[in-house]
Amino acid sequence: MIIEEQIEENLIYKAIHKIRVNYQKKIDRYILYRKSRWIGNLLLILLYVNRISEIGGYHIVTYIYCVYQLQLIIEYFTPLGLPPVNLEDEENEDDQFQNDFVELPTTISNKNEVNDKEYRPLLRTTSEFKAWQNSVFSVIFAYMCTYIKLCNIPVYWPFLFSYFFVIVGMSIRKYIKHMKKYGYTILDFTKKK
Repeated sequence: MIIEEQIEENLIYKAIHKIRVNYQKKIDRYILYRKSRWIGNLLLILLYVNRISEIGGYHIVTYIYCVYQLQLIIEYFTPLGLPPVNLEDEENEDDQFQNDFVELPTTISNKNEVNDKEYRPLLRTTSEFKAWQNSVFSVIFAYMCTYIKLCNIPVYWPFLFSYFFVIVGMSIRKYIKHMKKYGYTILDFTKKK
């Protein structure tokens, strides 16, 4: 009985592992095609918008999808090694990260030369490929939710629409405060030519 359960678990593990390996092989083909990936993502978003406009409703699904996209954008533009923007506490100025991350380094000092100024772009919390991958998964998931009648919860959509913009405003304000606190800008991620 125990041996049969171990064999079944082993077969399930092998099947899941095989699916993961095949998925990774297929997804790795798209790493080099940045513009094509994002154009494909845009087409999926337009397909979702078309579906929503045709059937009407599903405002909660769209709201959650948009909030998730906002979170992806914030993670994409936050440097690696800093506390997440959503965990910043406005009242608590003496948090554990303040002493560790006063300002992010953008230069490297060489032992042979004093004040050697070499530009190094910051590393992102989420890579561009992972951001694209999560964006594609979220739009596909939101699209599939439009076929489930239970996801069509009746709400007063103008209230939800205005609430989304309040959330965007608050998030941008919090993100700007985070940028000032740790001394970085969105432009620090680009390469200097």
